[in-house]
Amino acid sequence: MLASAQLDVTVQVAVVAVPVAMYFLLLGLFNSQRTPQLLPARRDFILLVAAFLPVLVMPALNYVGVSAWTVVLATGGACLAAVLAAPRGSGQWVIYNIQSPEALRACERSLQSMGLGFVRCGRRLRLEGMDAELRLWAMPLLRNVSLSVGGPDAGRILPEFQHRLAGQLGLMPTQATPMALAFVLIATVMLVAPLGMVADRMPEMVRLITNLVH
Repeated sequence: MLASAQLDVTVQVAVVAVPVAMYFLLLGLFNSQRTPQLLPARRDFILLVAAFLPVLVMPALNYVGVSAWTVVLATGGACLAAVLAAPRGSGQWVIYNIQSPEALRACERSLQSMGLGFVRCGRRLRLEGMDAELRLWAMPLLRNVSLSVGGPDAGRILPEFQHRLAGQLGLMPTQATPMALAFVLIATVMLVAPLGMVADRMPEMVRLITNLVH
């Protein structure tokens, strides 16, 4: 039975697995679009934290016991830490459904359309005539590329560059990859299995939630 001081192991598995499954589902959807998807780095970080927040909160709840106050404090503390760790300011994005060479070419074409010169050095593009540069680094497993524009003069180009880059990405047709399908399948399994495990425990979960809020 579910105790008021500690969550049942079955429920813990469901609470942890469902948000992670939703994150994998989003990855599958991002990587199934017809064109690459551009997300601000802060929003991407928030999605990641939201998916794995229960993994951070659950051990604390098991240690101190489950109550309305401990849930609020543990969740609030984890959210505060996430906010402090999240990327700040503009000039940072994550591009999904793309490989590093394609992302680099899209950045180059965006700068060229703005009439800006640059020098390419690996995965960096240093702008000529101003103190700013673009940096890219890839995560092939997730099929995404992170992009940042830094330097004292970066603010001069950010709004237009983002607009031009979004336009360039919109012109790049892509195809769904086996990895995108794998993400969707993983998400489906992670959603179905925990829900099946807790289906017969719903009355107990309702009673637990009722006890927490009263």
